Amino acid sequence: MRRQVTHRSLDGIRVRIAGTHDLGKPCTSVARIASGGLLHEISSGTREGALSWADDIGVERFDQEFRVQGGRLRVGRTASRDAETGLTDPVLAAVWEGRRHAVFTHLYHGGPADAVAFFGSLRLSEHEDGVVAVPKGRARRPEPAELVKEVPGVGLLEITALNGQTRKRLPSWRGAPVAGGELFQDAVEGQGPYFLLALESLLVTVLPEEHRVREVPGRLAGLAVEAVR
Repeated sequence: MRRQVTHRSLDGIRVRIAGTHDLGKPCTSVARIASGGLLHEISSGTREGALSWADDIGVERFDQEFRVQGGRLRVGRTASRDAETGLTDPVLAAVWEGRRHAVFTHLYHGGPADAVAFFGSLRLSEHEDGVVAVPKGRARRPEPAELVKEVPGVGLLEITALNGQTRKRLPSWRGAPVAGGELFQDAVEGQGPYFLLALESLLVTVLPEEHRVREVPGRLAGLAVEAVR
């Protein structure tokens, strides 16, 4: 049975994935925002996923809550520990919740006012398929955002815009021709093989399941990934 889903990246790109695969896994988007002389990584996903992230990094409760851009910004405190030195740094977790989706990040040595100011440097708009975060003022996004989605039987897909910046990730050799583009296989020492699918306007990095590396090209042939309006 053929299925399809559409996800929206933090930079506004909508990606439709279709095939006979299991496409029900949640999708997250990751972007980096340069603001106030610092580079912040933000993520978006479901509200449940954001709360799970906060729990994973040790947030026991949210201390304060603010109304921000039609949503609820909640902040909670935790700490990061250096495994080698044992030293800890205070971390503020910030989660902006919309109707269905959320945007979340962490700030080292930050306070609630810093979280409010940072989210004030973004123009957030929630859609049925995700949240778009547009930098405002002096804030900027130095590179395209990514969508990250697990597809069982294929692996982890990291999807981003194919432009002059991301095209540099492609190997120097020609890839194998596939529907809509080229497929490359490469490897990182100590981490194993991966695939790159260069399409008309998207670059898809595929981190395969370890025991299914040889099956990936065939399975990708049955998976359509495209940017849609």
